[in-house]
Amino acid sequence: KAKKDAVTAASRVSELLVDSVNSEVQESFINEKRIEFEARSLASTVQRYTKQTNQWLTVVRALDSALK
Repeated sequence: KAKKDAVTAASRVSELLVDSVNSEVQESFINEKRIEFEARSLASTVQRYTKQTNQWLTVVRALDSALK
């Protein structure tokens, strides 16, 4: 009986450890997806600002040429 109880207890401890590790892995995966989403969003914003900056540079250069 003691051996059976020990095996049952060890099995339960093993399950708890696996569940604990799995929850941390799941949390890491969720965080990775959030970071990827934010990185794509940031890249899109940078691309938009780059386009706007280039448009402003074109306007400023045209104005500079007109004033010369």
